[in-house]
Amino acid sequence: MMKEVIRALQTGALAEVALVAFFAAFLLVVIYTFTLSKKRRDYDKNLPLDDAAPINPTNGTAA
Repeated sequence: MMKEVIRALQTGALAEVALVAFFAAFLLVVIYTFTLSKKRRDYDKNLPLDDAAPINPTNGTAA
């Protein structure tokens, strides 16, 4: 019975589009992560531990 259900789905094209979309999103996240400046990484790294609002490194204002 399970084989019949799987055969009836026929999601070939949709599955390929979803795979390409997921791969593109994954690549964008990886590229964004590796292009962050050291100042921004340090700011983001300490964010969960800070009680006070630290200064945002991108525009110099309080977060």
